[in-house]
Amino acid sequence: MKKTILLVSAILLAGFIYAQNIEKGVAVQVLTPETVNLPAGDAAWLPGQIQDKVKSNVQDYLELKTVVDSKAEAAVKKLQAEAEGSARDENTAIELGKLTTAKYALFTKIRKTASGYVVSADFTDLTTGVQKASATSKEYTQASSLYGSTGAVDEITLALAGKLGIKISDLNKNLLSTGSSSFSVDEQLELARQNEEQFRKLMADYDADLARLSASNDLSAVESKKKIEAEKALLEEKQNAEKKRQEDLRAQKERADADAKLEAERSIALKTQRDKLAKEAAAKAAEVRKLKTEKQGVLGLISTLESKKKALVEIRQGVEARSVELYTQMKEDETEQAIKILEAVWSSVEKKDGMPTEAAKQRRANKVLSNNDALLAKFIADCESVRQSTMAQQNALLQSIDADYKKLAAVKTVSSMGGELKVSYGTYDGDKCGWNAYLSLYSDGILLFQDTFIVKYETLAGKAAPDMEKASDAQLEEYINNTDMYTSLLVRGDPILYFELDYNAIAAAKDKPSTYTFYFTKLRAINTVSGKVVQTSTLNEKLVREMKPAQDLREIQGVVEVEKEKDKIIKELKSKGKNIEEAEGVANADESFVKSYYCAEDSKKHSGIEFAVIPNREFVMSKTEITQAVYEYVMGKNPSRFKGNSLPVESVSWYDAVEFCNRLSKKAGLEPAYSINGNNVEWNRDSDGYRLPTVDEWQYVAKGGQQFRYSGSGNLDEVGWYDKNSEEKTHPVAQKKPNGYGLYDMSGNVWEWCWDSYTGSRNERYACGGSWYYDASNCEVGYKNREYDYNRDVNLGFRIVRTVSK
Repeated sequence: MKKTILLVSAILLAGFIYAQNIEKGVAVQVLTPETVNLPAGDAAWLPGQIQDKVKSNVQDYLELKTVVDSKAEAAVKKLQAEAEGSARDENTAIELGKLTTAKYALFTKIRKTASGYVVSADFTDLTTGVQKASATSKEYTQASSLYGSTGAVDEITLALAGKLGIKISDLNKNLLSTGSSSFSVDEQLELARQNEEQFRKLMADYDADLARLSASNDLSAVESKKKIEAEKALLEEKQNAEKKRQEDLRAQKERADADAKLEAERSIALKTQRDKLAKEAAAKAAEVRKLKTEKQGVLGLISTLESKKKALVEIRQGVEARSVELYTQMKEDETEQAIKILEAVWSSVEKKDGMPTEAAKQRRANKVLSNNDALLAKFIADCESVRQSTMAQQNALLQSIDADYKKLAAVKTVSSMGGELKVSYGTYDGDKCGWNAYLSLYSDGILLFQDTFIVKYETLAGKAAPDMEKASDAQLEEYINNTDMYTSLLVRGDPILYFELDYNAIAAAKDKPSTYTFYFTKLRAINTVSGKVVQTSTLNEKLVREMKPAQDLREIQGVVEVEKEKDKIIKELKSKGKNIEEAEGVANADESFVKSYYCAEDSKKHSGIEFAVIPNREFVMSKTEITQAVYEYVMGKNPSRFKGNSLPVESVSWYDAVEFCNRLSKKAGLEPAYSINGNNVEWNRDSDGYRLPTVDEWQYVAKGGQQFRYSGSGNLDEVGWYDKNSEEKTHPVAQKKPNGYGLYDMSGNVWEWCWDSYTGSRNERYACGGSWYYDASNCEVGYKNREYDYNRDVNLGFRIVRTVSK
């Protein structure tokens, strides 16, 4: 019988729950949710938020491994659509299993109804096409309820666990269905222990994935690696928070155990009074909890906001990617049509003495330029059309983000009756007439804020503690009995008090992406039974937090802007009498490059590149990494991912760098340094042309005659762009301090290809200097990295040298 990928077994269709007994630890591809009837604003960000929550639940509660692989996701969706469109045999499903490292896929769908939202999920075996389980949530009125605590995803997680035969502990079932606010100390400790064990397994999975991805320099692998590293960093935060939580719980349990040992010494009257207060507080707390539990704290709102920002960034990146495709097509059309124009048969009126006239040649040259102008105008118009097609979605997201910024800025109250604010109690301090109390604010499993304070005796007893010197015996006995009783209530966790914390957050300016400042203003203690505020503390605490990965909302200065600027430069230079070739040549550069090109005394030899004379050596070296402007001027193309004239060129292989050297040498009238025959490259050491430095040359220059760890300084932030300050991108050359020989960016920004091959390897070459993506240790002047010579990575660039005497 033929099967499609969404084949549903007769048992499931009949409505019976059939345990599939899925093994824990197997890999699952969690796909981006499909949407039905979602408004443009919601459709842009909500699927990503739901996917993140589903992935988290699959890992934390079902204990399955989720796969981060965008290429596999695209392939799975494509074949799923094909399978739905026409009957396919089982081999289709088997093909799906080959496309991804996951054995199963989890398809989710978000549907907007007339009055709310519904989420459904299908758990499918990729190797057979059989649907193992499906689940649909109830209707939720708010989008935030879908991914919030005890929301749609939590509901579906419980349902899938039952149908797949995956055992979830009673504690986790309770957590998914009701939250953890009513757990006992022992239950919370057990839950924390389970979480720690699951975090440990996840960390091992992340490390294994990172090791696998590190072996590949494919761009999608680099992107996946970044995403996993961000998830790992978040997991580390949660681990640390869980450890702190366990410490607090253990201390609280020790105090409760100590109190239990005193139980036999207490009077009947005292225990009766205490238990009566505890019962009243518990009953009232159940009512208060319904009103006070927060579904989403400030950090949760920030998480939602960051999802919207991520969606906006991805839309813009998609527009830029399409613009690059259109740019590539424009360049191909320019070349093809220019050849047709220039190589057309010359008519008799265009010739003199059998040869084309200069006027005829100029006319054709002008025609090429005019045609290029038309192609450029079409390219810009097409790109604008692409941009406009997303504007409604972009504007909806921007409006939603602005609204969320205002929500963040408004003071929010979080209650200890919910799951975020935790308060535990220490010993009674007689000097301060109160109990030591410890406050911790958790949000999305992360410890956000801690504080210590005193819960005054008066707060619980309703009257001030007596003066120990003047108190009567009766007053002193009452005081002792009351402190003992309230101590017992507090350490046992009886909710005779609950607390409210006021705080808000302000987002930083766009030039500091995803940075937020939290302000904690007031803390209130409330008598649970009476509902009255019995103690207020004014806080003046501030916390700056950076979310990872940062979502940069600044407009992309991409290929369209570069082409517009280039067109502007061409027109300006032509107006000053420069010929077409000169104008087009320098139009790829920024203003500083244009100036150096036309002002240099020996422009043919330098081509706008500044060189430094190296002391005690017979070569000069470019002061900066080769920029995109220079590379495009020489090679006629720009392979870089991060676009910008003064940015270093990247995504170039060792062979690309060698070819650049030869082409630049020919332009300058120099003898090329390399003989290139396919992948066989020979260095003519007697040539005067441009070449790559050897590792020894590179490291000698990087030291700059100084004794620093990095090129030019012992403080990397002064001289280089690396993972801690780069904002995950390259930066314009020569923005940092130069080294002792006047060279820039020899530590960080991009790795720089060197000539030398790795001993014993036919296709590995050395690269030096570290990059924007790597840590400080890789940026040390003595560090050298092995790279396959054919790699084109967003971290790889180069600088050049030229032998000046023998």
